[in-house]
Amino acid sequence: MSNTTEPYYGDLEKTDIIANLLAVPKEDRNENWTRDFITNIPTASFKCGDPQIIAGPDGFPYFQLFLPEPNVPFTCYVIDKIKDDFLLDRGFGIVFNLVNGEPDYVLSYGDILNWHLNKEFYTKDSAFSKENGDEVIVEDEEVLVGQPNENILPNYTKKLLGDYLRLNGVTEPKMALMMRKDKNGENFSQDLAFNIGPENFENEEMYRAVMRNLSWYLPRHYSFVGIADGNLKNDFENI
Repeated sequence: MSNTTEPYYGDLEKTDIIANLLAVPKEDRNENWTRDFITNIPTASFKCGDPQIIAGPDGFPYFQLFLPEPNVPFTCYVIDKIKDDFLLDRGFGIVFNLVNGEPDYVLSYGDILNWHLNKEFYTKDSAFSKENGDEVIVEDEEVLVGQPNENILPNYTKKLLGDYLRLNGVTEPKMALMMRKDKNGENFSQDLAFNIGPENFENEEMYRAVMRNLSWYLPRHYSFVGIADGNLKNDFENI
């Protein structure tokens, strides 16, 4: 699966920390456990599953990672390396230690993208709005429309989003970045915008499902809206 012939080398100390964390019964895992787990996984050593890629219950593809067994040779995989080699380009999440249908932890594509962009899997505070949905422009609100740069959304992620929308019947998917502030020049926020609405789908339910699924490709703090490209058609770009 790797695009490189160079072997990966993980941090054995981090790997030991992960092993100790995974030994904790699931019912005893709390916020501190999660914090320690996600802090140490980027550079720890893992082995891949067989098959390497599986479909999750959400329908998205996940790369399987497991802890290596003591004294058993294995091919090492390191998240901080494989994200650049194939995870982000090909659109994979990660599932850890999937045994009998029960994983120890799951990262969506968007979680991995956030690590790539911000060196954290989850971001609490940002300029993005707090909710996703359909777009409403408030009176006296200043709205600027542009395109997200590579530090917000790399081109390979835009392509994955476009492919997903085409797969679901959107013939010419487009997107933009909407930035807004109130009439006093305060309360700045931003949202990604897609040129879709219920009219692009068989019914409202399918539209809502597609909107929910778009979040899998995005960091969890990103907000996004569906908006007919009407007055904004010159501001949207194909993806």
